[in-house]
Amino acid sequence: MAKVPLNSKKATQKQIDEGLALLQKKQVRDAKIASGEIKGNKSYADMTPEEKTKRQDYNKRRRVRLQLISNKALEAGITVTDAEVDEYIASGV
Repeated sequence: MAKVPLNSKKATQKQIDEGLALLQKKQVRDAKIASGEIKGNKSYADMTPEEKTKRQDYNKRRRVRLQLISNKALEAGITVTDAEVDEYIASGV
């Protein structure tokens, strides 16, 4: 993630409040992870072989599902132009 220089003198009160809210949300999540209330994300290297297999199977199913949807759309004559893609990206999604 790129570091953005912070100029606190130019920050609006709304931006400061949003930043503090995000910090509080992170602290609450970290506390829940530490207490065992929720599980944090594990890196792939820290997973057991069973967890790795489960994740691989899940991702394979997602890829196949998306490929099937794409193939069915093409068969139905549904296409997407580059202009539509650019417009979708520009909308902030």
